[in-house]
Amino acid sequence: MKNEQLIKNLIQQGESDQLEFKEVVRKEEIAKSLCAFLNGDGGTVLIGVQVNGEIREIKDADKKAIELKQYLLGSIIPEAPITVSVESIDEKNIILVKVWNGSKPPYVFDGTIYFRKGFQTEKAKPEDISKLIISRQKNELHWERQLTLGVEITDLDLKLIESVLVESQKNLRGSFKGDDILEFLSHYGLYLNGAFTNACVVLFAKNPTRYIPQVRVRLTEYAEGKTGNRLLRDELFEGNLFDIKDKLERYVNGLGIRSVFSENQWKRIDFKFPVKALQEGIINTLMHRDYSSPSSGVSISVYSDSFVISNSGHLPDGLTERDLKTSHRSHPVNPDIAHVVFLTGLIDKLGRGTLKVIEECNLAGLKIPGWKDTTDGVTLTFNGPKALSIKKENTKNDGVSDGVNDGVNDGVSDFINDGISDGVINSVSDGVKKELLIIVHLINDNPGINTKLIAESTNKPKPTIERYIRIAKETKMIDFQGSSKTGGYYVTEKMKEKLK
Repeated sequence: MKNEQLIKNLIQQGESDQLEFKEVVRKEEIAKSLCAFLNGDGGTVLIGVQVNGEIREIKDADKKAIELKQYLLGSIIPEAPITVSVESIDEKNIILVKVWNGSKPPYVFDGTIYFRKGFQTEKAKPEDISKLIISRQKNELHWERQLTLGVEITDLDLKLIESVLVESQKNLRGSFKGDDILEFLSHYGLYLNGAFTNACVVLFAKNPTRYIPQVRVRLTEYAEGKTGNRLLRDELFEGNLFDIKDKLERYVNGLGIRSVFSENQWKRIDFKFPVKALQEGIINTLMHRDYSSPSSGVSISVYSDSFVISNSGHLPDGLTERDLKTSHRSHPVNPDIAHVVFLTGLIDKLGRGTLKVIEECNLAGLKIPGWKDTTDGVTLTFNGPKALSIKKENTKNDGVSDGVNDGVNDGVSDFINDGISDGVINSVSDGVKKELLIIVHLINDNPGINTKLIAESTNKPKPTIERYIRIAKETKMIDFQGSSKTGGYYVTEKMKEKLK
């Protein structure tokens, strides 16, 4: 999904506790709103948009965006990761300003603390300030801010720190203007009370495993499928976050063309995992992974038809697997680490990394990638070509796809029979039933998939798929969730019970 469509979707939602429209650039008013967002759950300001959602173009938008960014970085205390960008909506330029929820509240503008109450930005009351101070005290106890004993300045990669410092100034993503390394680290909370923090070690240490062994990442490449025991590669990557990122990026750049055999088409299918999508998945995992436990870790498993990134952490509170496939707020698990990565420009400006991953896979003709949060952690799976999403071999008995399990088969049959008995639908032919089995199976494996992708995966015309979907919805096998433009289909809870 392109930036323009994402912003149009935001505008359609209207103003809220995390979204505000401004017709023109009024720096002070914008700073107050951002200060309030930082003291809350984060938010976005769209400049050049009227309260009713109509676009009012900003003239000289690029120049005004640079001036606004410099003003905001210098006027809101303490410094926060603020994104300012010029976006085009229907060939009209507007300015987008976005912040996460801040990790160092309370945030102050012009000597005043602001808070968000519904659609309004207000001066914080004493009870609001008390909550913010308690929140900051909790953050100060966060694993990132804990000091790593025994680390000296010589244990850090000074050239790397200098490059990040220069890059942050080049990108206009930070307010630090000097060139002193210790002052830079202190400015971003990585050097406290004469000692370096855990976050600093993860980011910049020459040999971080000496202090934090769980920073390692394991990469395993299998010759066959998941049940195969012959390995092409099994390696532990060590180094700081940027070192490991570079090593993994070199690996994915060399993956090249891969081949899988399609049984239903009796031919070999060549494909390539999109490098940008893999890189996005890798940097997000390194940035958001759980570093706090000595037993935590990240592993990458590469198979002939899939690329799986596993992280022993979990999704932040309030964020679900379904949210990752739609426009959602950023929830940095490691805000200090995320802020430094933000300074380098590696984080997407709209915080839409997961949407970028999906988009790149769609462009490459691959199945939708899937996220799962289980007791063992979070996994991101990149799958092979869409042509393999469903096996369509006809069996002697029912002609249904081998990929459809008995639970789906029985569930669809029961729902169709109930629908006919209740008069919801008329009788359904065996041919239609087979197609419904395939579609329900596809939706069960790819929650949130839309009509277009279902049609592409099944090689059926879109009107035909819409007819099958209508039957599946009327019989309560599936339902549609989300907006008309960005939403998708999900198996209903009743159908899930049938699958257990």
